[in-house]
This record gives sequence, structure tokens and C-alpha cells, in this order.
Amino acid sequence: MALTSEQWGVRLRDRRAQLGLSQHQLAERAGISTRSIREIERGRAPSPHSRSLLRLIAALGLEADPTETDEVPGDADLLRVGVLGPLMLRVAGQTAEVGAAKARDLLGLLALQPGLSVGQDEIIDALWEGRPPASCLNLVHTYIARLRRILAPAHEPAQAGQASDGVLRRTRTGYLLHLAQGQSDAAEFTELAARAVADAPDEAFRQSGAGLRLWRGAVLCDASPQVREHPSAVALTRLRMSLVQAYADGALALGRPADALPELQKAADLDPLHEGVHARTMLALAASGQQAAALALFARLRTRLDDQLGVTPGPEVTEAHLRVLRMDLPRPAVTASATSLTPPALLPYDLPYFTGRDEQLTRLDALRPGPGTGICALTGAAGVGKTALAVHWAHRARDHFPDGQLFVDLRGYSPEAAPLRPVEALVRFLLALGVASERIPGTPEAAADLYRTLTAGRRMLVVLDNAVDVDQVRPLLPGGPGCLVLVTSRDRLAGLAVRDGAHRLPVDVFGAEESRLLLVRTLGRARVEAEPEAAAELADACGHLPLALRISAANLDHAPRRALRDQADELCEGDRLGLLSVAGDDESAVRTAFSLSYHALPAPVRRLFRLLALVPGPDIGVAAAAVLTCTASREAARLLEQLSAAHLIREHRRGRYRCHDLLMLYAAERLRLEEPDTAREAASARLYAWLLAAVNRCARLLYPGAQRMPGADDEPGEAPAPLVPLPDLADASAAARWLDVELPGLAAVVHRAAAEGHPAAWQLADGLRGCLWTQKYTVDWLAVGEAALTAARQAGRPLAEAAMHNLLGDAHHQQGRPDSSIAHYEQLLRLAEAADWVDGAATAHNNISIVAQNSGRLRLAAEHLDHAMTLDQRNGLPHGHPSVLVNLGHTLRDLGRLREALDCYRRAEKLLPTMGSQVVQVLNAADLAELHHLLGEPAQTRRRLENLLPLAHEVGYQDLESLTLRLAARVRCDTGDLAGALEAVRAAAVLGEEDGDGTGRTHTRLDLGGVLLAVGRREEAAAAFEEALAAARTSGARNIEARALLGLASVTFPTDRKLATAALELARSSEYRLVENEALTVLARCELEHGKPAGAVEYARQALAAHRETGYRKGQAEALDILGRATAATADADPVPYWSQALAILDALGAPEATALRHRIAGQG
Repeated sequence: MALTSEQWGVRLRDRRAQLGLSQHQLAERAGISTRSIREIERGRAPSPHSRSLLRLIAALGLEADPTETDEVPGDADLLRVGVLGPLMLRVAGQTAEVGAAKARDLLGLLALQPGLSVGQDEIIDALWEGRPPASCLNLVHTYIARLRRILAPAHEPAQAGQASDGVLRRTRTGYLLHLAQGQSDAAEFTELAARAVADAPDEAFRQSGAGLRLWRGAVLCDASPQVREHPSAVALTRLRMSLVQAYADGALALGRPADALPELQKAADLDPLHEGVHARTMLALAASGQQAAALALFARLRTRLDDQLGVTPGPEVTEAHLRVLRMDLPRPAVTASATSLTPPALLPYDLPYFTGRDEQLTRLDALRPGPGTGICALTGAAGVGKTALAVHWAHRARDHFPDGQLFVDLRGYSPEAAPLRPVEALVRFLLALGVASERIPGTPEAAADLYRTLTAGRRMLVVLDNAVDVDQVRPLLPGGPGCLVLVTSRDRLAGLAVRDGAHRLPVDVFGAEESRLLLVRTLGRARVEAEPEAAAELADACGHLPLALRISAANLDHAPRRALRDQADELCEGDRLGLLSVAGDDESAVRTAFSLSYHALPAPVRRLFRLLALVPGPDIGVAAAAVLTCTASREAARLLEQLSAAHLIREHRRGRYRCHDLLMLYAAERLRLEEPDTAREAASARLYAWLLAAVNRCARLLYPGAQRMPGADDEPGEAPAPLVPLPDLADASAAARWLDVELPGLAAVVHRAAAEGHPAAWQLADGLRGCLWTQKYTVDWLAVGEAALTAARQAGRPLAEAAMHNLLGDAHHQQGRPDSSIAHYEQLLRLAEAADWVDGAATAHNNISIVAQNSGRLRLAAEHLDHAMTLDQRNGLPHGHPSVLVNLGHTLRDLGRLREALDCYRRAEKLLPTMGSQVVQVLNAADLAELHHLLGEPAQTRRRLENLLPLAHEVGYQDLESLTLRLAARVRCDTGDLAGALEAVRAAAVLGEEDGDGTGRTHTRLDLGGVLLAVGRREEAAAAFEEALAAARTSGARNIEARALLGLASVTFPTDRKLATAALELARSSEYRLVENEALTVLARCELEHGKPAGAVEYARQALAAHRETGYRKGQAEALDILGRATAATADADPVPYWSQALAILDALGAPEATALRHRIAGQG
């Protein structure tokens, strides 16, 4: 039970007296005001603020009962997320359990950066350490949904007239955790650390102590390594270490060394080799009268440094050791008067039309000013606006640096002069700081020492623009806390982050809206809004590169009558790099900016950059780079890393690199100028051959039974690139993962090869055909097929033409165009028969049957399947091809010949392990489970279903996952597990949403409607059936159309006779016997509900006979039940025999309707 305010007052007062603390001392220790403690101890605070209370509990070493704080209102009680230790989550005053480790990691990752968007790529890399499963996006959505449910009680209702987006929000690129003040310990700690940089030493000491007491352990110490070692977690740890040192300095200066020892010990445990922490620990121990302990600590540290690093203690530890020996210990500081020097203000002119960069500006704001010397490196490619961003933010933040702002252009990439030497920059800085020129030291080391001395204890901003490398930057880092260094560079400056704790803030090209805004601010809103499409195309042509956009805008500004459309067309059709320049200012040209970066690279790196122009896809991996350069993968990775460090390419995910469009144009230009034709052609040929060998290997693993062009399965006679082995693909899952990454690039290679008339165009397209069903929307398959078909036709390759018609038939079928699909399959059949390609002809018949079956032409489907079976048997397959057997089973099932269909599936099951793909194996297993369910065999159904979903998930084919979930939903619904059915069909709907508007999504809407109808949610069911009906009519799926009509007929009461009759007529005309029988059952129920029992008897008898003929057991039970009720209504016969037969069936099926029917029979008796 929660304590009252009076009880809290007594408990706190007694504990404080026990420890011998005054109220003032406790206030300093807890980081709250003395007045708050006084009011709480007197029992005058009816609702003490929970944060204050928790701080008092921690400061006094009391045990907190969660029930003692859950009455306190406020944002912190509504929600509190802690990352300064193990992940902690409190929602509405209660500790919340997140559950799954991945969900905890995701929450921790978002909580590390509250209020900032975390991209999906970053989330996936953090959760799966660069090896995500094929369904990683689905899993992320699942974790997000789980977290939203947990966080729901913390979602405050919206104010009147305002929207409320919740705590966990979707952004354009990912997700962000929106936390109010006091809801994040990380944000609170950062705020306290910033406040600790204060003029008054005692106030700074108090704020530092309050911030450090928020820590419960290492950042997210219970999370996975990828999250624990996230840059934001590392930054918090570094800030903690800086604050510990500042806190220790304050304690020593105030004569309170013992207060610093606990925090210093925690920091030493966290980083046993941190010399700054150990130096202060030694001084604090000695100042507390423990000189022997201080000397022993020095001895232990010296041994540890020697054993682990092979070094001796540095100057800071050595000086502290000498001071301990001499007992030259710190004394309380005396405030010195400030100098009268005018603070330097060297910032250059700020852009009048600075645009965008809101996220970067927010991150920079979070850095000002900290307890230590902060360093932030703005890194990015030439022309992205690093300098503009640095100067704009510096002007915006200058008031936070009252001791001055220093700026220097280090000329890292200048066409006219060599990079500025650090000593030259130091001289400029010392002069700006008031040092007379004759007093500037003569050596770089001495100048750097004086610079650090003058900046120590000041709050200054230092902007180091256009740095070439870390060696140019390090001598210019100021001394002491309170300063912030802002560096811009085309280099990644990795060493500055590793050794000096710099925050790296990447600066990329603009987004579409930022580009539009720049044009509006430069050219005027009216001019841009008059041609919005041309403005967007102009921004695309500039690659959204700020430099290119400003050049185009400047040229348009000088030609006010010129249309944006003319400028955009000229850039798209002409020499884009040449046009992106300003007359009389060569330095502002895009080509010049790129050239400076390019020519600064070693020759092998420049050659790889040129060869990247041969890769048409959106990115490139290490293996492809190695193939292009004829080097080993390790060497190629090194070259790519150097290009990435120079920001000529960007590693957008582990081992995958992208190049900006304009940079790719520049690479193509250098390729034409520097690489001989023979070398270019040889590199392209190597790449095509290597990719084709890899694709063929994937196809053999993923689709072993798929029909390929003759000769496609032959292994190459020699390795396409001897130094680069093909991908290590141990199984089908590995092959699927490789294709997931490479597929967009492979599609682009098909287009490039087709334009060149290279055989790789149709060979690659043929190898990728199986991906069409598992990666429907990753690439434009119609465009891929048409390009390869045109190339094959122009080359006079009829078998290649036939194979491309096969691909195009699949593509049209997948997009719901049955007539176009059949036309391409007929072309395949014609060409295959002309070339005596028996396998191709059999494939054509099989594929035509699939389309015919889906569009309601079952007799035609059966005829083509007979032809396919005959050709397969003539071609050495006495038992037929498993794919043909599976499709024959589908056709027989829809015709109502369930036992024959089951026999086909069983025959296919025996052949598939050696002849079929994993996809077809799982599909056949699902078909078998469905047949057992329809035939009333629940034990076999359960056995088949148990392993079905894991198998479908393993294959990585979302349509299969959705199909198995829908089947599970129908089975659960029929056996009374309505909650489980709803969960399964909703999971299928999630997959369907991500998979687009295909047939699978239409099936899902149909099944969702059925489950919603079963649970009594008729309006929602009607909406689902309406969606399914519209989609079915668009795609020509008459089976789904008839079922959707039956669903809509059933959501009303009484049942809609017109809709049910329309469904019956459609099913009969389409030969869908199962749907026809279902329609008879619905019409029987309809007649009964409309008070026409005689009509119900007639329809029910027809339905019963039809269901008995097909073997559909649940349908027999439904018809018998209706027949009994209609007979009872007419009083013509005894209904009990009908109901008894129905009851026997329902009991055998485990159907929930058996209970009600049993009661009805009992009542009749």
C-alpha cells in the first residue's frame, strides 16, 4: 500500500538523521532543491513529484516500492524509458515487460535517440547484425506493433482540434520514439550534463552529481552487442566519462574529494585503462587522507597498462602520481577576474537562403556545449553543403559560445593551393585570441600548447572547414571543457572518432522537398509553382545535390525568361556535368568539385571508381568490384573502403555501396577518357559471366524443377573470375538471401546487356524467372522480359525468344492479365514445337492450364494438362512432372473431384524432393492439408499444418506464408477457434499489404471476410468481401468473385437471394463445382430465412447430393442441418434423422456447431 505524504516525510527525515546529513547536503546529493526536501519532510507535499522522490530514495539508499510512486501524476509517471543501465520501461506507473529480445533491442535503439527518426536499414542492421532474414521487415512491423500495444497506456488523448500521433511514430524513413520532458533518462542526463557547464562551480558540481546518479550500469547492458555498441550508446558513455571527470574536478576544487570517489570507481570499472579517471581517483584518494591507496592504485594501473598495451602511464597519470608523492593536492579554487580581450568572431557570411537540414541542425543543437571538449565532424561528398551547414549552425549557436568563434578554411581540396598546415592555422587562431605576433612560439608544438592554454576554461566554437585528414585537425583541438569543434571534410575522419571521441554527422544530398524549397527561395514561389513538374525533374537531374541545385538556380535567376522545363530538358539530354557550372567561376562547377576528390586518390582506387560506371544497378558489392578489377575480394574491399572514405561512394548497408547519379556520370566520363575499349569490354564480359554463373547456381537451389532454356544448367568450362569465387550458397535459404540483395542490380544488368545485344540479357532473365513469384514488386518484370525478348529476337535466337515469352506470360499472369498471359504462353508453345523443344511445349501447356483454371475455364485447363502429361511421359517422365500433377490437382479440386485431386497431390509429393523446388513442395503440402480438411480428416489436417508455416517462412516466399496463414485461419474457424482464426488471417493481411494488390491479397480479403462474419462483425466482413469482389472482377478471378458474392449475400439477414443466385450462376458457368455446391447450401439457408421451407428442402437436397458426390464433409453437415430445420418447419417428416447424421459428422470434425445441434435434438425429443 502506498505511503501517505506524512509517512514519507517521517521516513525521509529519519534516514537523513541516521546518515548525519543536513537538508542542504541531501539536496546536493539528490540534485533537488532544499525547499522541496523541507516541504516533503513536513508532510506538506500532497503529491511529491516522482522524479524528486526517486532521487531522494537513491541518495538515501532506501528501497523503493513501485506502489509508492504510482499515484504521482505527470509525464514521467505516464511513461519512463531508461537506457542508462539495463533497459527499463515504466508505463502508467507500472514496470512494463517488453518480452522478446529483438523487441527490447528495438525499443532500446529508439530510446537511445528520442525524438529522432531511426531508419529501417539502421534498425535491421542493429537487430540482425547485418544478416537479416528474408522476412525482416515483417518482423520489424510485428515488434513495432507489440511495442505500440505496450506503450498505449502512455498515449495521452489529443487536445480538442489537435491530432495525437502516439509515442511510437512512423516517419518517412523509419520510426521515432516521441518522449516528453522527464520521460527519458538519457535525455535528462544529457540536459543535466549541459547544465553542468556553469559559471558557478558549486552549481556545476550539483548538476554533474545529479546526472551521474541517473546511471544504473553500462548503457543497455542487457541488449545485444549491436545495440550496446551503437554510436548513440557510445556517445552517452563518453559523455558519462567526461562528466565523471568534471564532477571529480569540481569535488576537488570545492574541497569535497570523498564525494567523487564512488563515481570515479564506477567509471574505472567501466574503463579500467582510462588515465583521466585514474589520475583523478588518485588525487581524490590522497586528498581524502588515503595517500597509500592512491600510490597502490598507480602501481596497479602501471602494471595493467604494461601487460595489456605495452605502454607506460601518460603525462596526466604521471603528474598526478608526482603530486600525490609531494602531497601537492588541489585546494578550493578562487574565481579569477575575466580578461578584457574582445572575443574573436571569425565566422564567414551565412547563406541568406539556407535550406533544410532540420535533422542535422537538431543533432548539432544537442551537442552544445558539453562538459568536455566536443568534436563533431560533418562528412560527405563534394557539393552536399557541409560548409554551408557548419556556418549556418555556427551563426545560430554563437550566443552559446560567449568567449568567441574561430573559423579557418584548411583548404583540404583546393584547386589553387596546397592544404593549410596546422601551424599556419594555429598562428591565425593565436592572433585572433590576442597574442602579439612577436610572442607566438616558433615551433608547432609550442604554438599548440599555447593555443590549448588560452582556450582552456573558455566556451568557444572552433570551425575547421575542408579538412583533408585527421592529422590536419588534431593540433587544432582546444584545451579544457566547454569548447565545441566543428569539422567539415570529404574524408570520413574515422581516426578522429576512434581516438578523439568525435561525433560523426554524415551530410547527404537533399530530399525532394528540400530541393523544391531551395528553388523556391532562390527563384521565387510563383516561378516554381508555375512549373511544379519541371521543378521536380530539374531537382532529379541535379541529383538533389545542393551545389548542382544552386548552380542551376543561379543560371535560371540570371535568365528570368527561361522556363524551368527548358533547363530540366537540357540537363537530361545534354552534357549534364558541363552544364552544371557558373560562367566565370570554375571553382563552383560540379565537375571541378568531383575532380578534386578523384585526383587525390591512388591510381588503383581511381580505376575502380571508373569501372563502377559499368555497373548499372543501384549498388555494388565487394565481389562484383573484385570481378571488375581482376583482384581478390579482400583487395576490392580495401579499394571500396577508400572510395567510401573519400565520399565518392556510400556504404548504405554492410558490404553494399551506392554512387550518386552525378558522380556516376563523372565516373563514366573518366572511363571513356582513361580506359581503353578492350579493357572496358573485358571487364563487362567478366561481370556478366560471373553474375550468370551465380544466378544459375541460385536457380538450381531454389527452383530445381523450373523449366530453363536448353543448356542453361551447364556449368561454365572455366571460372569467369579466377580470383573471385562464386557466392558460397549452402542451401536454398542462402540463395534466396543472395538474390534478395542482388536482384535490383541484376535486372539493371539485363537492360544494359539487352541494349548491347549481349546474350547475358536473355540468359540472366531466364535464370531469374523463378524470382518473379517471390519478388513480385522488386523489379519491373514486364520491362525486363520485353527488353530481353527484343534482344533475343534481334539476335535471331528462337529458343531464347521462347524462354522470354515464358517469363512474360508469368509476369502478365502475376499482374492479373489472363488473356495477355495466355497469348505469351501460346507463343512459347509455337516456338517450342517449331524447335522440337518438348520440355518447352509441356511447360507452355502447363502454364496455360494454370491461367485457365484461375479464370474459370476448368475444362480447357484439364485439356492442356493432359497434353503436358503426355509430353512429359514421352520425354522420360513415366509418372509425370510434379508441377503438372500439382496443377492437375488444383483443377480436379475446383471441379469437385476431391479424392482424385488428393491422389495427384500424393503422387507429386513423392516426386518433388528430387524434381521440384522448395516453393512447389510447400505449395503441395498446403494443398494436401486443405484436401484433408475438406474431406473431413482432422488428424491428417493437423499433422500437415504443424510444420507448414515454418517451412513457408524458411522458403522466404510471402505468398506461401500468406496462403498457409489463410488455410490455418479457415481450419481454426471451422473448429471454433475464432480468436486464433482472426489472428492468422490478420497476419496474412499484413503480408498481403506488403506484397501489393495481387491474387494472394484478394484471397486474404475473402478469408478475412469469412472470419469476421463468423465472429459476428458483419459490417467489417461486408467491407472485406466488397474489396475481394472488386479485385476479383479486375483480375478475372471468377472463383473469388463467386465466393465474394456468397459472402456478401450472407452478411445480411435474411440472406440476400439475388446475390446468392448470381454466385450460383457464375459458379456453374465457370465450372467451379465446389463453389456451386456452396451456393446451393447458402440458397437453402436463404429460403429458410425467408419463410419458404419447401424451397429450402429442395435446395438442401441438391446441396447434400452434390457435397456427397465431392466428399466435402462440412458441406454435408450444413446441408443436413438445414434439411432438418426445413423439414421441421413443414412438419412433413421427422427432422431428427437428418440432424443425427449432421451431428455425427460435426463430432468427427470437432466442429463447435455440434453442441447446439445436440441440444436441438434433445429438445425435439
